[in-house]
Parts: sequence; structure tokens; C-alpha cells
Amino acid sequence: MRKYEVLRAVVILQAVCMVVLTIVVVIKVWPGNERQLDQQPQTSVGSEEDLVDPSKPGQTPDVDSPELGDERRVVARVGKVMITAAELQSELQKQYGSAVLRTLMVHKAIDLEAAASELSISAEEQSRELEKMAEGYESESRYYEVMQEQLGMSKEQVLEDLRYRLLLEKIAVRGIVVSDEEVDRYIADHPEEFEARIQLHLQWIKTETAKEANTVLELLTNGEDFAELARTYSIDSFTADAGGDLGVIDEDDPFYDHEMLETAGRLQIAEMAGPLKVDGGFAVIRLIERQMTTNITGSRLHDAVRKQLALARADSLTEMEDELLNKYDAVKTE
Repeated sequence: MRKYEVLRAVVILQAVCMVVLTIVVVIKVWPGNERQLDQQPQTSVGSEEDLVDPSKPGQTPDVDSPELGDERRVVARVGKVMITAAELQSELQKQYGSAVLRTLMVHKAIDLEAAASELSISAEEQSRELEKMAEGYESESRYYEVMQEQLGMSKEQVLEDLRYRLLLEKIAVRGIVVSDEEVDRYIADHPEEFEARIQLHLQWIKTETAKEANTVLELLTNGEDFAELARTYSIDSFTADAGGDLGVIDEDDPFYDHEMLETAGRLQIAEMAGPLKVDGGFAVIRLIERQMTTNITGSRLHDAVRKQLALARADSLTEMEDELLNKYDAVKTE
């Protein structure tokens, strides 16, 4: 279940990043261009037929003047049709507004609860979790590079997302007591979970038919970009926008098709394979990285298991978010 909660958080964070990036572009880029255009004589910009005449039917008036305000500023043009900042903001609000607003509200609620309960995340806790997240990558810096390439997240955004997740987990498990005996018993009963293991970082493009998968494979063979084709052709809504990135997977992960993982395990780095029959369709896969994890021991192992058992007993993180929003009377005002 936690796999899906983490994936949901990543998708929401992508939406946040997209909105912020677009706002930065609107504020930082177009005003500069606007000033440059304003400095040029109107008679020297384009031909007479390129200029928009408000008196002519079928043309959008030129509203790219400072006195009309930010909302009516033209941020793009298609032929003679103008797109204003207000239209852009409205579309962003419709597509991502609710998700972004909820994320901001949840972050504020987490901050309030953490302050009230005197909870914080130490540098050591963050470092340990980051080390776990970066397993399967050749280095921590490579992990950040992949987050930037696949999700558009900067190092600062990754760390901020990590901090809020760790705080939320700490809030969720407070008051849940896991004894040393329970920890020892779990470790004894599940030794396979704590052994060093091979992990595969994969991308995939999932299609409805083998014919479609073969078409995708042919395009890839001709040099097309895997991530772009995933966004265009993949029917897996969870990974398509991330370029088909499945993340780092244990080579025997039960959540994924056994034959697909067996095939992936035989691939060389950057090599592709397909079509492969998977649940709900067919897939073309690509191996990004292969790594061997290190097994943890001693107090670190006991701490990790204690947290794992406590989280299993706690409410889901989504339910915890809802509880915090209710506790702090979080409401939309518009």
C-alpha cells in the first residue's frame, strides 16, 4: 500500500512543480520580453498584415500593454489569436489547483502539529532515509539527477518533500509502542527482507496490444526518446507523465510481472526489450541501472523494523493528512 501512497505524493509534487515553474515563466520571462517589445517602434515589428487590428472582425485585440494589467498580458500567440496570462492561470487552476492547494494546506497543518508536539527531523534521520531512497543508484548525486530528469524536481524540492513525509510518518506513529521482542521476532521470521539484494531501475511503455508495443519498439529502435514515447503512448497513467519511470524495483518484487523482471534482469544498461505480456496489456521496458543493496544490521536494523511495524499499525498517511486538516479547521475560502 505504501508504494501507491508514495507514488501519489510524487504525482502531486509534480503538479506543484509544474504550477510554480509556469508562474515563474510568466512573471520572469514575459515581462522582460514585454519591456523589450515596448522599447521598439510599433512600425518596425512585423509586416502590416501581422499586426492585429481591433477593428477587424475575427482578430483578438493586442492587450500586451502595461496599463491593462498582468491578467490581460499576452503570454503566447497562435497565428493572430492571443493567449493571455489570465487564460493560462485559469487552465492551471482547473487542472492542478485542487491538488496544489491541498498539498499546501497539508504542509501547513504538518508544521503546526510538529510545532505543537515538538517533533522535528534530525540530519541523521534525513540522511538515513535519503540513503534508502538512493539505493539502486550509483551515487546520491545520480539520484538527484534522475529526479530532475524524470520528475523535474530539484535537490531542494526532493529534500523538502522528504522532510514533510518523515514528519507526517512521525506524527502517525507517535503513541504506537512496538516492543523489542516484536522487533526481534519480525527480523527472525523475515530474514529475506534484510539481505543484500539486486535492484533494477526500469522504465516502461505499456500498451493495450502487442501490435502497438511493436510500433513503439520500432520507434525506439529508430532513435526516438523513450520518455517522450511513454508520455505519448503509455496507457499506465501512474508513470506516463514521468516518462514511464517505474523507479527502483527489487528483482523479485511481487507487485510486478515475474517474466518482465526476469527479462529485465538479463538486460544490459540502456538496453530495451518487448513486447512483454503484462497484466492489462503489453510492455516495452528499458533498464536504466542495476545495483546491489547493502544489508543493514544492529541498531539501524532495529530502528527501521520498529518504524515499519508502527507504520503498519497506524492510519494511512492519507487518512493522517485528513485528520490534521480537520484538527486545524482547514477550509478553502473560495
